[in-house]
Amino acid sequence: MRGWPVVDSLQFARKHGEARCSVAISELARLAPMVSAGEGEISVRLDGFEDLEGRPGLRLRVAGSVDVVCQRCLDPIKLDIDSERSFLLAAREQDLPELSEEDEDVETLLADASLDALALAEDEILLQIPMAPRHEDGQCSRPEWNAERRGAASEFGALGALMGTED
Repeated sequence: MRGWPVVDSLQFARKHGEARCSVAISELARLAPMVSAGEGEISVRLDGFEDLEGRPGLRLRVAGSVDVVCQRCLDPIKLDIDSERSFLLAAREQDLPELSEEDEDVETLLADASLDALALAEDEILLQIPMAPRHEDGQCSRPEWNAERRGAASEFGALGALMGTED
């Protein structure tokens, strides 16, 4: 995406940098094939910070919605995405395990002089999409998927009846 920063993550954090943009879903190469319609935008915000101990970090927020395909009925589902994640930056790879053990709510990330902030945002969006998205129970458009208990109407219900079990 034009104008979205490739940043020196340590400098960005120490200077308390801030970057915001809206990115079209169609511009996200890894996300676009996973959605049923490449329409819409995701709002992205990246903030640099230093924690109470002076360690540099990044805070990423992504918000928007994507249409994915229900794996039960194959109709679209609008999936709302609203995620915020904080990362502490490690200057060296050997520092990563030490930082990750200190705070469970904060992820660790290896500092990068040319961090692709859009790729980081796309990673976060992908983490928010379930492996097998489905409508809530009773929300599928096909009535046969909405029955709370299928009973003998399904193959498994018939098999259960033959075996003497109802579940």
